[in-house]
Amino acid sequence: MKSERSDLAVPATQAARNAIRRRVRAYCARHALVPPLTIGELAAHAARIMRMPAAIEPRFRGFVTVLAGNEVWRDALAATPFARRILLLPQCLRLRATCRAKTDSLGLLCASCGRCAIGDIQQEAEKLGYVVLVAEGATAVAALLARGEADAVIGVGCLSALERSFRPLTTHAIPGLAVPLLRDGCDGTDVDRAWVREALHLRDTAHACHRLDLHALRREVAAWFEADRLRAMLNPTGNATAGLAADWLAQAGHRWRPLLTAGVVRALRGEAAAGSDTLVHLAVAVECFHKASLVHDDIEDDDAMRSGAPALHQQHGLPVALNVGDLLIGEGYRLIAASGVSATRACAMVAVAAAGHRTLCQGQGEELLLRGHGVAPVSSRAVLDIFRCKTAPAFEVALQLGAICAGADRATRNVLTAFSAALGIAYQIRDDLDDHAADRAKPAGAAARPSLLEALAREHPAASAPAVTEQARRLLEQYEEQALGALRLLKQPALKSLLYRVAAIILH
Repeated sequence: MKSERSDLAVPATQAARNAIRRRVRAYCARHALVPPLTIGELAAHAARIMRMPAAIEPRFRGFVTVLAGNEVWRDALAATPFARRILLLPQCLRLRATCRAKTDSLGLLCASCGRCAIGDIQQEAEKLGYVVLVAEGATAVAALLARGEADAVIGVGCLSALERSFRPLTTHAIPGLAVPLLRDGCDGTDVDRAWVREALHLRDTAHACHRLDLHALRREVAAWFEADRLRAMLNPTGNATAGLAADWLAQAGHRWRPLLTAGVVRALRGEAAAGSDTLVHLAVAVECFHKASLVHDDIEDDDAMRSGAPALHQQHGLPVALNVGDLLIGEGYRLIAASGVSATRACAMVAVAAAGHRTLCQGQGEELLLRGHGVAPVSSRAVLDIFRCKTAPAFEVALQLGAICAGADRATRNVLTAFSAALGIAYQIRDDLDDHAADRAKPAGAAARPSLLEALAREHPAASAPAVTEQARRLLEQYEEQALGALRLLKQPALKSLLYRVAAIILH
């Protein structure tokens, strides 16, 4: 499809294309850009490149932006084995009138007739070990990436299609290189084959790939919460109360917080640290704090169910549930002390956990005090402040315990604080959107938590319900962008990529 935009032109000659590529490469090397970058950050760097002496024509803005994205990811893609890469080719490279290829659910099945570039490129890529897809759009690629079947993408397409692919690739921190078509169109387009071949053979075996296997790490973390393992850790003497605590901790959950702790240590210290007893103790401690807050939250919110099962106080009564929650808090601190870290690091971890516990209780207290026989007329700003106090601390404690364990410097830890604050608010907004219908269905007079949507509706009485919901969604996007923007100061690609990916999973 031909784009109507005037800034998506590709230089006509190979010499012109290579000259711009050299300029982009020199700029990115000079500024030591660490992937991933947000779309806004890429666009800003592209604008600076275009304003440099011997300015680049405005019609090549899209071309420069794509090249900047390529340079940011070049080293990460080069370190990715060929067998873990996908090559995505567009069907428009073929001549439809004479093409003998068939199609299936994934795309075009090239007959290698030699009438277009697809057959030769596909054969060369498959010999190297690539998975090759000839398809319009990135749906099939997204499915493979979601299943963990590939770690990097090389895409060929028109500039408008390549720009559209920035968001999903950036969101999931997928290393990618793009080779733009030489002209737009739906049939018989062409590509710089030498450029494609260069991208295909790009390989750096001297450096390890920075991309963590998040699927494997999630499975590993889940295994730490198997019931028998938790009973051995939390209830070696067979105490009935400790048994309830261990069983409550073993109940199904996303395990986002222990995953963050484990992921930070793995990203900063490598795979050898992932299964250490120290890391298991810290990950379980983080989940102890979180599950304790859920026990108390269910009581305070008068919620009868938790993840499809009766809440702990519904099963065993208020006194027992309160005591189990308190025990889990104590277990969290005990596990930090027993983790084997140095006294200095243990002290820092306890300080972080205590500060998080304190902030969470203050936020929950503000919410409880605002409740009466319904929700007090509270502003959207006040609701967001409650979200910041209630949810961000749990993410920060998880990240900071991992960072302290790995010996991260203060600058890195400051970034994690800013990231946690924005991520926690975004996470709570998403929950508020999900829970709004359920809250409105509660009987009149029932206690209800302060709602962002209700606050926005009061502040904008003329707005329709869909408009208020859309405003809340825009706030969610704003805080997600703020969380990712905080990561721009990180110098560790593995950690930065991990946090991009976890944020995408948690929020989407």
